[in-house]
Amino acid sequence: MALVNCKACGKEIGKGVNKCINCGTDQRNFFGKHKIITGILVILVLGGIGSALGDKDKASTASAPVVSAPTSTQAPAATQQPKAPPMIVTADKLVEDLKANALNASETYKGRYVEVTGQLSTIDSGGKYFSIDPMDGSFTMTNVMCNITQEQKSAVSKFTSKQKVTVVGTMTDVGEVMGYTIKVESIK
Repeated sequence: MALVNCKACGKEIGKGVNKCINCGTDQRNFFGKHKIITGILVILVLGGIGSALGDKDKASTASAPVVSAPTSTQAPAATQQPKAPPMIVTADKLVEDLKANALNASETYKGRYVEVTGQLSTIDSGGKYFSIDPMDGSFTMTNVMCNITQEQKSAVSKFTSKQKVTVVGTMTDVGEVMGYTIKVESIK
């Protein structure tokens, strides 16, 4: 049997022995002494790595495609395909569809280019968004949040309560509690 020195008293003991036969000091490292804590740490580290990789995958699939300026080998912008017309829908229909089946509403609208008409509900004081409700005037916690650009902020600042608003943009999120989120491209 190979011999090693005790961590505490320095006397020779057999390699792989858990306790020194001379002084009784535990020879195992922290992880060997605390197996439950080691197991929990391993699970947390693996979970963190998995979460980070999962978030990275979500971020890479959720990001919008990058459109570069045409180079000498690319066709000029005038010859590129025009954008498909938006799906026309009312805020009333969106809320109705969400109440009927949130999963189906998400599959129908999320990621789609839409034109939505509704009644102005609230305007963010920071100028980042405004929300629209159904035109029927019924009370609902679910609405359509319209994220706007800095350029659209001045137009939104002129809105009045309960006015009819039509936005065109991409539906970025659908949720059964918060409703819909649109990245606004234009306001009609």
